[in-house]
Amino acid sequence: MRTDIAGFAGFAERGPLPEDFPPDTFDPSQVAVKIGSWKEYLAIFGGFREYGYLAYAVRAFFENGGRTCYVVRVAATTAADASNCPAYAFFSLPSGPPAPVGTIGRIVDPFQCAFTLTAPWSPRPGDLITIAGGGTTQINHVASVLPGGQVLLASRLSPTLSAGASVALSPALCTIRAASRGNWGNDLKVTVTPLGAASFALRIIVDPGPNQTPTENEFYRNLTLDDPTSYNYAPAVLEKQSNLARLEVVGSGSIVMDALPGGVFYLQGGRDGLSAVTLRDFTGGSADLRGLRLLEEIDEVAILAVPDAVFHTRAPLSLTAVPDDPCLQAPDPAPNAVAEDPTAEATPLSSQESVQLQLQMIDQCRRLQYRVALIDPPYGLQLSQVQQWPLDHGLVITPSSRFAAVYYPWLKSPDPLELEGPSRALPPSGYVAGAYAQTDLQYGVQRPPANVELNYVVDVVQEISDLQQEGLNLNNVNAIRAFPGRGIRVWGARSLASLRDTDWRFIHVRRLMSAIEETVQRSSRWAVFQSNDDALRSSVQHSLTVLLEGIWTKGGLRGTKTSDAFYVKCDATNNPQAVIDNGQLVCQVGVAIAAPMEFLVFEIRQDAAGAQILEN
Repeated sequence: MRTDIAGFAGFAERGPLPEDFPPDTFDPSQVAVKIGSWKEYLAIFGGFREYGYLAYAVRAFFENGGRTCYVVRVAATTAADASNCPAYAFFSLPSGPPAPVGTIGRIVDPFQCAFTLTAPWSPRPGDLITIAGGGTTQINHVASVLPGGQVLLASRLSPTLSAGASVALSPALCTIRAASRGNWGNDLKVTVTPLGAASFALRIIVDPGPNQTPTENEFYRNLTLDDPTSYNYAPAVLEKQSNLARLEVVGSGSIVMDALPGGVFYLQGGRDGLSAVTLRDFTGGSADLRGLRLLEEIDEVAILAVPDAVFHTRAPLSLTAVPDDPCLQAPDPAPNAVAEDPTAEATPLSSQESVQLQLQMIDQCRRLQYRVALIDPPYGLQLSQVQQWPLDHGLVITPSSRFAAVYYPWLKSPDPLELEGPSRALPPSGYVAGAYAQTDLQYGVQRPPANVELNYVVDVVQEISDLQQEGLNLNNVNAIRAFPGRGIRVWGARSLASLRDTDWRFIHVRRLMSAIEETVQRSSRWAVFQSNDDALRSSVQHSLTVLLEGIWTKGGLRGTKTSDAFYVKCDATNNPQAVIDNGQLVCQVGVAIAAPMEFLVFEIRQDAAGAQILEN
């Protein structure tokens, strides 16, 4: 059993969401994506964003020795108002004659991303429209419809258009959209170059803005829209090869480039869908596969972290548009306009919701038994506050709390976005998950994940002295400390178990016991349909003894001889006739882990319905 695999959930720039897949074919692994490197995360979920900590946490995980994790993107996918849901950025290419099909509205104010209907029409999001006036023609798209007949556009109007410009519906040949929903798709710059009547070349780049180098670039030659069986059929090529975009044929004819100067355009209408995020988007439900509920379906996850449970905003960033001509005054953002800046959509959970999310993380670990939760305290807690914080918010609950650990303080990480300067304060769970993974891979899960130097960190937000750490230890809060000449280190290995629950005081005890229990459970499955007699019980006892001897020889259990390290009891004394008649096989296992010097005892009950672990 691997114990080093982490599961993360939070806000991402891009990536799959449950609504991207048909319900009848939906597989949790399509959205809870297995990631093997930071580069792979960048390709699927994008980079650092100002509105969350997920990307920083995953980067910290890999920088500190992690090798594999699962990532789930969180967004308001089921918001009651569709305009608050995440949306694809897209652009429809016109077909047929360049003349629009009937005037349907007029622009009232060129600085408003909207027009007013002047003719009966039922607009739909994604409809291709042409706006003409004053010698300027611009292609745009319908984003959404407001009460009163006003229609929102997917992007701002050209500054050369004036009030009274006509709006007309245009025929579309195909629609290019971003590979996943989100504001990121509005940075996709597409160049279409016709190569003849039936083929074209396509270049797609991520253009972050003026004076910045494009971060991703894809180029496709000799694409066609005519024959779905052709090797160069554009929708199939992009589906198989593109990490940035998809293409759908919606009409017939050939691409008309008259309204696209140079064949260059940006996708429009992408939206992150974070302004209406709720606790449910993080947790999901029994039949609602989102957030934590998706990670529950992934058996490999052994470490659970949700850094955006404590995401908070400080001073809001300016949303003022930058004019093309720096000498011109930038217009004020239009009221009700589609958000073009992702910072406008960042809405953190309340402090109460954050704690509820963390309690659900702990509860999931307790129910599944084979994973632990890394809990981040809120930003800005002082030492005196953080000591009481787990107790005050009900995080210390026996026996669930033995499946969780809290680390303090927050850490300062290098930040290429420079939102708070060269470094940004981050919750520690991503770093600690990497330290867990590094310790497991190098020494084994039996070793306490402490005295581990952290990488990809500049400083701690709060210095902790020896005396101050004593107070943290008494309240089961693990310190992260900066030592001159030794770096920044994880300096604690306590779980959140209550002080009365002394057997489970250390988190590596919980993790090692979970690893042993799952290994025992899996290794005894062969006995399910065997006759429950002396021969079977002797065979099971022997196989479990061999298994535990292997763990003992690797240093996972204490003692100079096996009798000091473990025992296995599977005989007639704990398998009386009543148990046999009930179709069960009962084995009692005791193991001595280095931290508590006594035996920790658990019982495995195996029957046709499966195995059940009972801890004493």
